[in-house]
Amino acid sequence: MISATLPETEHAPQQRAAGRLTELDILRGFLLLWMTLTHLPTKASIISNQTFGFVSGAEGFIFLAAFMMGQLEHRIEQKHGWSGTMRDLRKRTLRVYLYHCGLLAIAFTLVSEIGVRFQREALMNLLSYYHSSPKEAIIAAVLLEYRPSLLDILPMYVIFMLLTPLARAIARRWSWDPVIYISIGVWIAAQFGLRGWLYRQGDLFGLSVPETSTGAFDLYAWQLLWMVGLALGSIYADVVSGEASSATRREAHIPAWVLRLSIALAVCFLCLRYMPLDRWMQPDVYGWLIDKWHLGPARVINFSAMAIVLVRYGARIANLAVFKPLVLLGQASIEVFSVHVLCCIAGDALSHEADPNLPWPEQTVLLIVTITALFVTGWLRRKSKAAEKKSLEAPAAAGSH
Repeated sequence: MISATLPETEHAPQQRAAGRLTELDILRGFLLLWMTLTHLPTKASIISNQTFGFVSGAEGFIFLAAFMMGQLEHRIEQKHGWSGTMRDLRKRTLRVYLYHCGLLAIAFTLVSEIGVRFQREALMNLLSYYHSSPKEAIIAAVLLEYRPSLLDILPMYVIFMLLTPLARAIARRWSWDPVIYISIGVWIAAQFGLRGWLYRQGDLFGLSVPETSTGAFDLYAWQLLWMVGLALGSIYADVVSGEASSATRREAHIPAWVLRLSIALAVCFLCLRYMPLDRWMQPDVYGWLIDKWHLGPARVINFSAMAIVLVRYGARIANLAVFKPLVLLGQASIEVFSVHVLCCIAGDALSHEADPNLPWPEQTVLLIVTITALFVTGWLRRKSKAAEKKSLEAPAAAGSH
């Protein structure tokens, strides 16, 4: 069932199964830059906020992370078995969690102090629960229950990574179909208030975290993007490695009619994005359909259409010279994402207002400094990886002599 949405892979080089797909790193770099422009307190957010329809960089970031995770863990399992992929997942989950804890430490010390001492309303609002109940907030944040704005994507990432072994175990035994069916069922329940209902049943850890401080994203809805991405990445790795059945390889084509329909839908949603929808329907109706935080039905359709179009034409777009530098951001996605959060918080600290409205010169400097910081972070991470690789290869080279 799920393999029907994979790209056409019959001509994919076999060696690609063993290495990174550069175009995916470029796309991930673009999504990071897109999210940064959206989150920074500048006028650039007017342009970057849902530019291509009712989708944002966050949807693509989570889906693409899952797709690449599915590819990677499938290859690791082929080489090192189930225990190998479990070790790798534990290592990667811990790494992301530690980055999250690092951001929390900065938020609860430096950011909090700046907010209080200089009366920065945006920072005070960001950490309102921490200021009212600091001990409980620290415990809840470490347990991934307290998730302030901007600091709520990495916890979601960690939680989905913790669910990955269970999803892979089910798929390993019964295929990915039951995983996707369960995921769709949870997403449907989320549209009817599953998150709010569970919150009213009582706090899991007894910390009484306000519902408004548990993160903007409804995890019960957003898990759909992760599970579908994980499934597609695993199946894609199976196809390009040549181990998939002939039936799966045939299903991996995108039918022409699906591509044409996806293009039409993507164009339609792009037009609707810039039209006054209240002319045709009530705001509470279309608001539910395109709701970002609960991943509304129209939003899922819009994202699916765009994803299919990108699967077909993304490699050609990525080959354009203007996008090549973005690979630097994509290959250091967690580090770049963390720096983007710090830069956005720093931007909020420049104004006394709850909704910062910075002068044009300050906005320009903030944009230049932030984008420079992202690329410097990517460059430093690449240098660090190269040094690590060299240090690991040195003993092997010495042993061969």
